[in-house]
Amino acid sequence: MRQFRAAFVAAVLVPAAAGAQTRDGVFELGTVEVIGERESAAAQFAVERVDAETMQALHTRDLSEALDLLPGVTLENVGQRRERLVSVRGFSSRQVPLFIDGVPVYVPYDGNVDLSRFGIDYVSEIIVSKGLASVLYGPNILGGAINVVSRRPTAPLETSFEVGAEMGERGDSLRSRVSGSVGGISGNWYAHLTASHVDSEGYSLADDFEPTPAQPDRKRRNADSRDTVISAKLGYVAGRGDEYALSYYRQDGEKNVPPYAGTAPGVQARFWQWPFWDKESFYFTARNGIGGAGTLRWRLYHDSFSNSLSSFDDETYSSFTRPYAFEGSVYDDYTFGGNADFEWSWSAAHATRTAVHWKQDVHREVDDVDSPEERYEDRSWAFAVEHEWRVTPALTLTPGYAYTVQQGRRAENFDGSEILLFEVGRADGDNAQLVAAWSATPTGALIAGVSRKTRFPTIKDRFSFRMGAAIPNENLGPETAQHYELGWTEKRERWDLRVALFQADIDDAIENVIIDADLCTSPNPTCFQQRNIGEQRNRGAELALGWRPLDTLRLDVQVSLLDRDNRTSPDIRPLSTPERKYRLAARWQPVAGWTLKADAQHESERYSTTDGARVADDFTLVHAFVRYEPVPRIGIEAGARNLTDELYAYQEGFFEPGRTWLAQIDYRY
Repeated sequence: MRQFRAAFVAAVLVPAAAGAQTRDGVFELGTVEVIGERESAAAQFAVERVDAETMQALHTRDLSEALDLLPGVTLENVGQRRERLVSVRGFSSRQVPLFIDGVPVYVPYDGNVDLSRFGIDYVSEIIVSKGLASVLYGPNILGGAINVVSRRPTAPLETSFEVGAEMGERGDSLRSRVSGSVGGISGNWYAHLTASHVDSEGYSLADDFEPTPAQPDRKRRNADSRDTVISAKLGYVAGRGDEYALSYYRQDGEKNVPPYAGTAPGVQARFWQWPFWDKESFYFTARNGIGGAGTLRWRLYHDSFSNSLSSFDDETYSSFTRPYAFEGSVYDDYTFGGNADFEWSWSAAHATRTAVHWKQDVHREVDDVDSPEERYEDRSWAFAVEHEWRVTPALTLTPGYAYTVQQGRRAENFDGSEILLFEVGRADGDNAQLVAAWSATPTGALIAGVSRKTRFPTIKDRFSFRMGAAIPNENLGPETAQHYELGWTEKRERWDLRVALFQADIDDAIENVIIDADLCTSPNPTCFQQRNIGEQRNRGAELALGWRPLDTLRLDVQVSLLDRDNRTSPDIRPLSTPERKYRLAARWQPVAGWTLKADAQHESERYSTTDGARVADDFTLVHAFVRYEPVPRIGIEAGARNLTDELYAYQEGFFEPGRTWLAQIDYRY
């Protein structure tokens, strides 16, 4: 393995060319693919973006809904936890980590983060890299990476204000939202501040819902939530393109979890509430020109996450006497670290990019109000290098390699009487990639690539007892995936096209193995342990077509096809991912000042349990909005989500809102 690493590094540490174009409002220091002056050729074709204009036009309320606009990305709802996650080509959120301005912000304990808690008012664009994600991202990008890039002001003064409300069919279940931002440039300095607050009283279900004991009517029980988000940035641009920026992000949330409302046998409703769900990040980013041909960008960051969960006896949410009940299970996590990437442009045909990452994760938890704190620590680091070689003006080859390491530092367990220590170990992984981009015509390009990516098991994967239903496995190793992709992009004056064929072969996948029930304190109904035994295959196709038949009309069509196989255990069903997803969107400006927008999406059924007993049915959603601008910079909008009042769920028994009506007014300067 060491010979392989040495050979690969030697192959890519040869001359290379740099690059990136500045885009209005985008905080370029927050990107990963762009270090110097130009975006790499591989990234131009391998990444997909959702820009702020699209998110605003379709009234996406959070990151999960914004990501759902892309082909190959499907939304998930972990119903019992009320967590909105996404799947990217069948890879879960744990396998496709989240970054904000290149800073990892996923929760250290389980690698997930509830995307519905993150607003989008501070966002300039969301970049999604799939199987051919750049190795410069660092560890754990098994299925890709999601990078949320914040805004950067471009004028002396920029302001915006927005207020809106949504309500159900009967005028109840109000969801109100207010947001504002202010920023600007003065000399070499720039600053930007965004704040938003959302207060939701819950939601109503569709007319077709049939009551159950835990959900006796259409007014969804225990479904209220509140979120406040603040994002701030202060930057300084020095001579020779040097730039420095200090950023701050804070999210304060509170959410309750609607109980299970399905009819599957043996599924018990739980009564959970999160009194707080908070996240805070500080990070410093800098870019420095070196020697005329080099660019160094570096980041330092501290990210914290805390929440509290209470499990009540019943629907009264007043007592904690039953075996499954507990009060105030607290997570108090933080991460600190840094990364640096360097680009050297040797000539117009060659550029080399390298990156170094270092990160310390700390998870602290208290299982009940009378329990002591347990502490877990992991340290990870990575070295990555990629080389861009423009073989001809039309053909570019980009090989890359990353070596990643996870070092366990501490893992504690309270057994009811004392704190015991788990054994902790070290794991490493080799990641390699080769991407070819060929501009075959003046308007079209072919991209082909192969890559090998790894993901280390989380603290939860290795050490959790799963409330007495599992036995930990501190020797759990990394998962690996071999990606193969072939794609074509076409950009014409009136239309654009993107097609991709892909396959990912996953080895050492972490799966549950049933073991003797007597080994667990609370088997449910069995006892299991997670082990690296799985072989899986994800393959499929994606199509995205945009067409402007008129200057005032834009149509978009998307098709996402996915086939997931568990090759080790074919009877185990893949969870939470539909095999088919279709989307059709239209935006029309019939006269000046008026815009009509419609968005329709169909998703096939998906499994909610690995035995196939619980299935979330297929569904079709239609959203429609109208916008009127009486004067420049002021907009008034109205519309409806789920216009046909479809009864649907991403996880069986945890139903989403029925038809809701929306009204909004906004001002932008």
